[in-house]
Amino acid sequence: MLLIGQYDSPFVRRVAITLHLYGMAFTRDRTSVFAPEMARVTPLVRIPTLVLDDEESIFDSHAILDHLDEQVPPERALVPRSGPARRRVLRATLLATGGVEKAGAVVYERHLHAGACVSAEWVARCLGQIAGALAYLEREVQAPWLLGEKMTQADVSLGCLVFYLRLRLPEALPAGRYPAIEALVARCDALEAFRATLPAADEVMPQAGRATR
Repeated sequence: MLLIGQYDSPFVRRVAITLHLYGMAFTRDRTSVFAPEMARVTPLVRIPTLVLDDEESIFDSHAILDHLDEQVPPERALVPRSGPARRRVLRATLLATGGVEKAGAVVYERHLHAGACVSAEWVARCLGQIAGALAYLEREVQAPWLLGEKMTQADVSLGCLVFYLRLRLPEALPAGRYPAIEALVARCDALEAFRATLPAADEVMPQAGRATR
């Protein structure tokens, strides 16, 4: 399999972490999403894309992870197959990925617009939405993982969100405000799957003035 995307994207990274956790071999194409050739990879010009061994392409991390979950036994899947447990994992996962989307909106609003053109109202709204998601997830944390004894996709996605906030939007994650999340993410960061997917120094933001994800 070929994973296309850079690890400074939490969406690419959560796919890569999942591949590592499942022990699935893959290679990676680190072409930037802003490179002209990316339009030939996906019609939305977004990342990640996973190219399967039969050359089928799967777009979007949600769809990719759904496919990967199907390839492992139910007891190994990071998202339960059905029922209340599945809904709990999906709810927490979507809050984490929603936080990523809102963080990205703030980062690119500030990065791509001149100071006078940055919408303070939009930034404040997005920061409030991130805070709401984090506060909810902070209350949900159990031990040792977010939803109990078993690590799930919610933990993977939350770990990727926190890493992105620390990297690009630290003001959204004041030290000590979310102690349960901090402890959980420390457990994530200690895993080889997380260490193996840290972005390289050249996996960086686009130049100011270019379009976003």
